[in-house]
Amino acid sequence: MRAAVFNGPVSVGVADRPDPVIQEPTDAIVRVVLACVCGSDLWYWRGESPHPVGSIGHEFVGVVEEVGAQVAGVAVGDFVIAPFIFSDMSCPHCLNGSTLSCVRGGNFGNGQIDGGQGEAVRVPLAGSTLVPVPGSGHSDQTLKSLLTLSDVMATGHHAAVSAGVKQGDAVAVVGDGAVGLCAVLAAKRLGAARIIALSRHPGRQKLALEFGATDIVDQRGDPATQAVLELTGDLLPAVVAAQRDDPLRTEPPGRQDGAQADGAVPDHRHRVALLHPGNGRRVVPGRHHVGQGQQRPQRLIGVP
Repeated sequence: MRAAVFNGPVSVGVADRPDPVIQEPTDAIVRVVLACVCGSDLWYWRGESPHPVGSIGHEFVGVVEEVGAQVAGVAVGDFVIAPFIFSDMSCPHCLNGSTLSCVRGGNFGNGQIDGGQGEAVRVPLAGSTLVPVPGSGHSDQTLKSLLTLSDVMATGHHAAVSAGVKQGDAVAVVGDGAVGLCAVLAAKRLGAARIIALSRHPGRQKLALEFGATDIVDQRGDPATQAVLELTGDLLPAVVAAQRDDPLRTEPPGRQDGAQADGAVPDHRHRVALLHPGNGRRVVPGRHHVGQGQQRPQRLIGVP
């Protein structure tokens, strides 16, 4: 089959890879219908984080073409959403809600396991990983919307839920990338009465307003903090920080993507300045950039 492959920094091409086959009775083979590029794919492409040479891509939807003998809940012909990881949903970590830490799980497109940016994928632990979509004949627009559930919309929603957003809340969403915009959507769905999007990009500001933001703040650092507090008249119960180039940072970013010159994770202190002491909650969704030789922080950080 043909698939996108990572050859090294700033080198991604299309190459032949072996057609996926059933290796374990819990496997399924999925023909990819749609896939997309994640922001985290750009980090290793730029040489800022490690990635093995080989398969890439962890956001895809497709049609099941073959299933192993022990796969339940998924059948040949099903249209399915593949989360960005595979997991067994039965280990202690999964039962505690941390499927990212599944003892039998792993990542798609990790250089060895098939990636979503190819014609087909072998999906391990398919019965507990793939999510079948009811119905058939979905429009192109619906398919693209379903694709967001493979990672970015789920990440934004998880962030809003983890921040404890509830009916009538005021929420600040720091960042206007795909995850930040999805967090705006999620906060709206959860009933937030006021959603303040921190954004400096006119096109994304427009999208944020369409998605449910009630206010836009385009300042940085202390002025951004002050602007949010002036809008609300009080500290906030929830802040979702969904951008590495943080509008609340006071120091200029060392690189265009917002990482500091030494590769350190940006400082989050100003986000805390917006929170109610004791019951405010800040979450940082998504994969963080990690420089060479650094440890990767947890995927989701909650600060009481």
